[in-house]
Amino acid sequence: MLLFRFLLLVFNVAIVGFLIYRMLEVVKQPMERSKKIMIIIGGVILLLAPFGMFLNFFMPTFQYFFIYPLAIGLFLYLTKQL
Repeated sequence: MLLFRFLLLVFNVAIVGFLIYRMLEVVKQPMERSKKIMIIIGGVILLLAPFGMFLNFFMPTFQYFFIYPLAIGLFLYLTKQL
């Protein structure tokens, strides 16, 4: 169980760092203000899940490991297309 918690922590730290990096890159790019705001809002919503688990608002479940990486991948794909 200790290894599971460690791997979950490492996964969340990597995701949080990469999401913050991508959101900062999007802010630097020239695009419409409304698109930037939507991307930042989407990134902040995705950042709430790891912080919610860290602050014990909810426990990680089996669905988290399927839905969250899919949502992260979709967010990164869509920001890459812009």
